[in-house]
Amino acid sequence: MSEVLTIKLTGIAGFCKGSEFVIEEGGEVVIGRSRNAGLRIAGPDHLSEPPSDKPFKGHGDKEKHLLTVSGRHVKLTFQNAKAIFIEDLSKHGTFLDGKPVEGRDQIIGLKKGPIELRLGTNETFRMELLKAPAKPKPKITVKRRD
Repeated sequence: MSEVLTIKLTGIAGFCKGSEFVIEEGGEVVIGRSRNAGLRIAGPDHLSEPPSDKPFKGHGDKEKHLLTVSGRHVKLTFQNAKAIFIEDLSKHGTFLDGKPVEGRDQIIGLKKGPIELRLGTNETFRMELLKAPAKPKPKITVKRRD
């Protein structure tokens, strides 16, 4: 039986805390506050649109930290176990284990264990590569009537 690889994102801080999202091998997802994002981070309704003034950085409540997450903040592309890419699309930064991501980069080391993915100042996910047995495909039989 073959195995299926997935990337599991588990929210550990911010509005995403407690949420889980799975990216299948060959998949791609954009994470952000936009309604068009594949994985949407949403806070109170009044924060669903970008603010007109400069977003708050630093200490503060969750709502102010959420403003440091762009509508289309980051794109993850999972081609296979050796080709996992991250692209920062934001103004306020994307961080892997505390190190800033600049432009598009390859994620290395996910096979060894979980990596922390932070968007802006607070929204944080635990990212891990998981293996699961492939589900058997159903057998389909076609009978012809003469």
